[in-house]
Amino acid sequence: MTTAPDAPRVGAGDRSAGPGTAPWGYRELLVLAALGALCQLAGVAVALALLGADGPDAAEVLLSKAHVAIPLQMAAWVPVLAYIAYVVSVRWRVPLRTGLGWLPMRGAPSRYARLGLLLACCSLLASIAIGGNGRSTPMDAILADPGSLWAVAVFGVLVAPCVEELVFRGFLFGSLERLHGRAVAVVATSALFAALHGGQYGWQVPKLAVLLAVGLALGGVRAHSGSTIASTVVHMAYNGALLVFLGISIAGLG
Repeated sequence: MTTAPDAPRVGAGDRSAGPGTAPWGYRELLVLAALGALCQLAGVAVALALLGADGPDAAEVLLSKAHVAIPLQMAAWVPVLAYIAYVVSVRWRVPLRTGLGWLPMRGAPSRYARLGLLLACCSLLASIAIGGNGRSTPMDAILADPGSLWAVAVFGVLVAPCVEELVFRGFLFGSLERLHGRAVAVVATSALFAALHGGQYGWQVPKLAVLLAVGLALGGVRAHSGSTIASTVVHMAYNGALLVFLGISIAGLG
């Protein structure tokens, strides 16, 4: 593999987030995957030790509590984002905004917000149609706690979409597009996106299938617009709409 000093520098004024702006390859992607998995496992282990939890289902019980799951997720993201910043801006000397596709959107933000709302409606209908196995998941437990809804709303609408889009539709998408083409980049990042949320949804195939479809839609937005800002707006609107639907449902049941 070509070392960083020999890699061409991408100018900050380059407004295209094309394949040439992501020169990193499988070595960096595998290190990122290993780092992410290690941080997740270490975070859960530390939480179990500090809270004195034990038993075969202790980890799942902890992750079903928003005040534990959200800080753990944020702590795991810090080294992941730091590594991405190092690879892009230090190792390969590519401006972060260019390398991660954080570029101006094509069209008004409201256009992408409406797309996120439509995506939420479609995913909700698909979830109802497909159904599940009836087993509660950690995410179900988090959303069932009214006291944690505000924390979930802030995290799920303002924080998680930004980080996930930078990682999946930014860092991973750009490299996979360069190596294998746009179609493979959309499908691969969508599968990884669904797998990341597997534990939250108890690895239930119907729910993961819906998440895969959502990932494909977000990847399609990234591919069409060339901007992770666009896919982030869609992602934010999608999460926000689902939380609004949930709030309406809770109010109706109350």
